[in-house]
Amino acid sequence: MPELPEVETTVSMLKSKTLGKVFFSIWAEDGNEKRLKEAKNKKIKEIKRFGKSIIFFLEGNVFLFVHLRMTGHFLFGKWEKKFFSGGVTWVSREKVMKERKNGFLRYIFFLDDGNQIALSDQRKFAKVKVISKEEMEKHIARLGPDPLLITKEEFFKLFKNKKKAIKPLLMDQSFLSGIGNIYAAEVLFKAKVDPKKKANYLTEKEKEDIYFFIKNILKKALKLKGDSTSDYRLLTGEKGGYQDHHLVYNRAGLHCFVCKEKIKRVNIGGRGSYFCPKCQK
Repeated sequence: MPELPEVETTVSMLKSKTLGKVFFSIWAEDGNEKRLKEAKNKKIKEIKRFGKSIIFFLEGNVFLFVHLRMTGHFLFGKWEKKFFSGGVTWVSREKVMKERKNGFLRYIFFLDDGNQIALSDQRKFAKVKVISKEEMEKHIARLGPDPLLITKEEFFKLFKNKKKAIKPLLMDQSFLSGIGNIYAAEVLFKAKVDPKKKANYLTEKEKEDIYFFIKNILKKALKLKGDSTSDYRLLTGEKGGYQDHHLVYNRAGLHCFVCKEKIKRVNIGGRGSYFCPKCQK
């Protein structure tokens, strides 16, 4: 699932390409474009990230909510409709858009400048809907603080009465919004904290280190334009770069870069978790 660096990169690129443009027309794979009719012919005034979600602020107090979920990612370009015996497909002339991960188009938003925003989503889990201002405010209220904005003092206060294992706690969007499986694993490795350790047993030093490396690693991932281990791609259809810098994530059985012990993968809170059993005692 795209996490904070991937979603923030997407929002930044969307803003550079689409602010001030109008959703001239909308196509949905399931043919049910009517549920997005309120977004049609509306100018894009602002685009913001809240946790892992994206909200387009449209004129007329209309809000288009998007959550990319497991395999969703936006693309920017131009596609042509092609008909075949089984229905309709969309084809791009750009070579990079022909990559399989970029070919599962579920939505296309046509802009008034002739360009298009497409949403590719292999597993069809992404959420795309028009919401009210009240619904938007309720969604934001359910989220924890943004890890890029939170102060150390505020971060420490989050741990009051928390007894959950630290790895799933960091991934809890009501605790801290935007961190998922990849960056939680990377942060805890750098902080030398066992992902199974209960939050109420963390030392002050461990909390400080977790706080520092959350900021450090997320900023590094942002510079690298996100992680394309799975389906995430840039608006250009190209890959981000953080997957080439993994410390523990997706490295089960490989040697730790620090101590040479083999990285292990265990299940914590229903999710596969990667860690070094020697560095993260």
